[in-house]
Amino acid sequence: MIQLNTSFEGANPRNAAAVERTGESAFLVRPYSEDGDDNYKFSLLVRVSNDATRSAPVEFTADWADSVYISCRDYVLLGRGDRWRYFPARMDGALARAEVIVPPGRHELALHPTYGLDRLRTWARRAEQGQTLKVRELGRTRQARPILALELGGAPQEARHRLAVMARAHPYETGGSFAAEGALRQLIKTVGASTPADWHASVVLIANPDGVADGLCKRTAQGGADPSHIGPDCGDPTVVVLHQWLDELKPTLMLDFHSWMYRYQDGMTYTDDGLSRQFREQLATSRDLDRAWKLSDHTAPGKMPAPWHYCRDRFGTRSLVLSFGWYGRTVPHMRRIGAAVVSALTESVA
Repeated sequence: MIQLNTSFEGANPRNAAAVERTGESAFLVRPYSEDGDDNYKFSLLVRVSNDATRSAPVEFTADWADSVYISCRDYVLLGRGDRWRYFPARMDGALARAEVIVPPGRHELALHPTYGLDRLRTWARRAEQGQTLKVRELGRTRQARPILALELGGAPQEARHRLAVMARAHPYETGGSFAAEGALRQLIKTVGASTPADWHASVVLIANPDGVADGLCKRTAQGGADPSHIGPDCGDPTVVVLHQWLDELKPTLMLDFHSWMYRYQDGMTYTDDGLSRQFREQLATSRDLDRAWKLSDHTAPGKMPAPWHYCRDRFGTRSLVLSFGWYGRTVPHMRRIGAAVVSALTESVA
């Protein structure tokens, strides 16, 4: 028999009443948005269990309660870890209906491959056991979860390049964490091995742990802050900790990884035109980045209280804010994108 479960870290919806069995192998799920902003309402994660010995078809319907962006939700994914299978969905107003073939065992059903706090804990354990990588607790969230940075390279006060890498300010954007993980792996190969005196890198794979744990879309809590669009004066502990990290590091370079629902464009917001041009030239031959760039020039002083604006105005940081869509991509693909980004950046500032 098929069962759906929402009582676990990262689930969306969390309320059992938002899951309704409509037939022996049919379910209706109502995903949750913490602030009603349909432009960010792309979080969905439930666990599906099949206790039979054979695969079984399941009629799965998501009621998104939004018809404006419903065309971006015309599929679901079933899998776990790095392996996911795509199932198309039929659109019916605000409903997305998919027939999902569920193999025996427990799986995750989601709109995107999942990247939870368990992956971050694995990285932290790896750092504690190794020499190249160190883990540092930057502070705690409102729910007392640690915000962790994985660091490598030379002493920050002596390094010529101080790189801040941040991902997952918006909880639903799991591609940001996978890309940042790929970037971290590449940094271990390059900065950690060859030029430690020139570089110091500090990588935050999950900048919003409370939002990730609660299965949110963009904020730290219901009524909480959006870490990408507000400054430390808001008083939200997550936002305050992230800005304290940046104040301490005083980065010369910053990468802020996001993912979005555009299917045929990747996004780049930049605070230095020369770096943006050199970076794109370095990436031009990458087979993993073959989509057009949607560019946003933030070189001029502005009032938007974003982390990259904060660093630009205080430390002269050159930042690239990068958004990559999941459509047509896999987990290994997203990691390769992150590695390509780091390679292009290091070549651009060599």
